[in-house]
Amino acid sequence: MSLLDDIISGATDDSVTTSNLLRKVQIVGHYVEAEKITGWVKGELNGYLLGPLPAYRAKLGTPVMGLWTGPFGTSATQPVSSSGVPTEAADPLFTTNLHQSLAELEDLAGLPSDPGVSWDPQHVAMYNVWIEEGKVPHIEMMGLLSAQRVVTRAALRGVINTVRNTALDFALNLQTTDPAAGTLDGPTVAEPQIAQSIYLVTNHIYGDGATVAHGDNTTQTTHLNKGDIDGFIRAVRALGVGDAIITELQGAAGAEEAERPSKLKAVMDRIRSGALALGTKVSAEVATSQIDQLIQHFLGQNQ
Repeated sequence: MSLLDDIISGATDDSVTTSNLLRKVQIVGHYVEAEKITGWVKGELNGYLLGPLPAYRAKLGTPVMGLWTGPFGTSATQPVSSSGVPTEAADPLFTTNLHQSLAELEDLAGLPSDPGVSWDPQHVAMYNVWIEEGKVPHIEMMGLLSAQRVVTRAALRGVINTVRNTALDFALNLQTTDPAAGTLDGPTVAEPQIAQSIYLVTNHIYGDGATVAHGDNTTQTTHLNKGDIDGFIRAVRALGVGDAIITELQGAAGAEEAERPSKLKAVMDRIRSGALALGTKVSAEVATSQIDQLIQHFLGQNQ
């Protein structure tokens, strides 16, 4: 069996640990020279100390349980509502980023009760100010003493399952593209088909981060957000396309938001028909596919 076969069978076998599965992904990623894949594996195995978090680990919505205290020593443990909380303050109070290693997440998922992440005392004090100002719901005659964001074990298991599913997608995509991928002398990301196959996986991992392959032997990583015209044009320009296409795409991207999809589609139709020359060293098929994907990121249609 090849390494890809091992990953595919292991991803569906509960007796194979997720950590061992990822180590095989790391080997394949090394052989195909997919730095973003090997970086992802290292982040999962060692924890994410630097760099962006995968989309499935970032800003997870978490319920909050608070300890409320009142007159004569009364107390109650009740949920804390996000209603009325200023938008800019909601993320640190009601979402959680999971930087821990996969092994730590597995340990947390195996606890007898859901783990919690305590609010900073300054956040508790700020919430009490909002109570005094009448901005947020509260228990009559009580103030908030402490609060915890509850990271449910179900959510943790969901993250772990996402990792396994991503490993499976990675192996299946490569095997479909070229069964020799993942071998010592097999194909690498220098081949557009392999680069495209890996893009489909890394796009799923990092969400709006678009990996753009261009040229014969290089890849470029661009983080493109919805509506980011400058980022969109830079990413397209990095493909080495002609000025005429840049001008057409820039004009379509700068149109009213409701008109952008139809205008960008019209440009893509002209590219596909040959009316607009690509003027790039990348094959027309690959470049067209990459521009189309960048358009999806720009329009926010890649979710």
